[in-house]
Amino acid sequence: MPFIDITDDIAGLEIGPAYSSPTSSGTTVPTSLRWDCNIGGLPFLFAMSKQYPFKRETATFRRDRVDTERNPGEQSLDSGYWLRSQASWHYGSGLASAEPLEVSDTEAQFRYKQGGGVNPWTPGQVTLLNDTSQLLSSTGASQFLIGVDTGVLHADGTTVKYVTTGGTPTTVTWGGSVNAVTSLTSDGANYYAANSTGIYKGVLPSSAGSLIWNTGGTTLVRWVKSRLMAAVGLSLYELTTGGPTLPTALYTHPSTGWTWTDMAEGPVAIYASGFVGDTSMIYRISVTTSGSTTTLNAPTVVAELPRGEKVVSLYAYVGTYLVIGTSKGCRVALMNSDGSLSLGPLIVSSSDGCYDAVADGSFVYVTVGGKGEAGNRVQRAGLYRIDLGTNLNNNPLEFAVAADLVAPSGVSGQATQVTTAQGLIQFAVPTAGIYQQTSTYVSEGWMETGRVRMGTVESKAWRSIRITSDSSQAGSVAAYASASENTAPSTWNMVVTNSQTDPDQTGSLNAAAPVPLSAVYLAFKLIRSGTTTVTPVFQGYQLKSVPAPKRAELVQVPVLCMDRETDRQGVPYGTSGGAWLRFQVLKQLEATAATVQWLDYTTGEAAEAYIEQVSMDRTTPPSRNSPNAGGVVTVLLRLV
Repeated sequence: MPFIDITDDIAGLEIGPAYSSPTSSGTTVPTSLRWDCNIGGLPFLFAMSKQYPFKRETATFRRDRVDTERNPGEQSLDSGYWLRSQASWHYGSGLASAEPLEVSDTEAQFRYKQGGGVNPWTPGQVTLLNDTSQLLSSTGASQFLIGVDTGVLHADGTTVKYVTTGGTPTTVTWGGSVNAVTSLTSDGANYYAANSTGIYKGVLPSSAGSLIWNTGGTTLVRWVKSRLMAAVGLSLYELTTGGPTLPTALYTHPSTGWTWTDMAEGPVAIYASGFVGDTSMIYRISVTTSGSTTTLNAPTVVAELPRGEKVVSLYAYVGTYLVIGTSKGCRVALMNSDGSLSLGPLIVSSSDGCYDAVADGSFVYVTVGGKGEAGNRVQRAGLYRIDLGTNLNNNPLEFAVAADLVAPSGVSGQATQVTTAQGLIQFAVPTAGIYQQTSTYVSEGWMETGRVRMGTVESKAWRSIRITSDSSQAGSVAAYASASENTAPSTWNMVVTNSQTDPDQTGSLNAAAPVPLSAVYLAFKLIRSGTTTVTPVFQGYQLKSVPAPKRAELVQVPVLCMDRETDRQGVPYGTSGGAWLRFQVLKQLEATAATVQWLDYTTGEAAEAYIEQVSMDRTTPPSRNSPNAGGVVTVLLRLV
């Protein structure tokens, strides 16, 4: 609709003085007339009556919604409440937001942000993790560890020991006595220990060893593709027969500062990693077979890491995945049929690096130095666990992860080696020794959710949280809540605790959220009972809130809009057709949705508003001499 300029018409009213046009800057009421209100620069008299009441009310700020989410009650109203619930966490940690609208709906339902001391991997429950105890005390600064059937083979300096899972150590006369062990590997029947003198071989688990190769330099040794491979200085060697003199190098790196860090085998190739400066690469050594002869080809680069991220370990699993430990954490690559690698994202982050990995079933355990999570944001030497059976973000190389075993309280240092023997996980902590998974549970564990804001940034009044546990298991669960995640959850408000006798409990969130907030953060503490071999089983929570946005007020104003009117003091004014022109201006303000000024001269109220609706009830019939288009106009305003 084109703008209707009524200034000239109103300025020439037949009766009474003029008033300002809504297009002018002023909204001054003529002193000779007594108006009741002003809407967008147009003055009016009220037309209140039983039929046309002046009405004020709070605008509707919420609406009933039908739940279509996977979890019943999610994002719907139940007796006036908005609900958020979660009953499984088997997709692991790492989710900063618990909102299905911000992340994958499936991940929001099955992940949490962070925690420690808890096992989330069984769908529908969270339990405590197994505890750890020292298997062997060892104070060396550089330690190596491999699993060998009924125990582990451990090297610390020039000392090598075989330690059973029961904790019985046997010193191994491995053949070296002057220079410290720099690498340790096995072929299943024999062990191989290397130092800066050479490579030594002995029968597992603890037979004496002897020198089989002279290397004359710091040596990395690995058993891959049914052959012994070694890295000495810049060179790679295939050690199949002969000795003790090294054969011709398979490959010598052209960069004088290059360091080889690890080797692993794939279906059609051997992979070797290393770095120079802030550049790190993985090489493929492909295999050529002719009759009964197998030949290793010259290495070629198949992957280059982001600058500043160094590959420090390689671990191949089931002929499909290559677990890549780096100075910044851990990645997983897919080993393709041609030997090339498809490199995945960083799925475990650790500034201490991931220096070793071991698999058990569909899980891979990786060391994270001193960044293991004990819960309540306490970090100690420990591991993370990767579930290679669960992909995230529709990415075939992004997997579910969670913090796992940690060293006991009071142990300092970094976990750098991990292995498995007799179904138990063992890891080495330089300056401390070997730690092994036990059959008992940690005394407590923590799990924190991502930010919960019910799918909107508007404020909510947070009402209560309900927690449920398995009543057949001893122990308890406590729920904590906070408006901020800046501190450890033990400093948050403890809302409610359940127990074996009262496994379903609800607590008020008034202390944690005394005023409406946009979001809250939740944490759950699992507490073991006096029985060390029984864990509480946390089954889920339900959070209740009601929306509490800033309320908007609706004002319904009935006003006279006649060609001729008389003010409260009996002063007449008006012009033929003026009512229709004023009504058209109101309709234009309604259509443009612009803010207008609302003035009530009877109360002194002044506010900004939107015109939501304009309606007219025509009450003056036309006559022979005048069209009489006026009546009562009802203007619905939304104050802002």
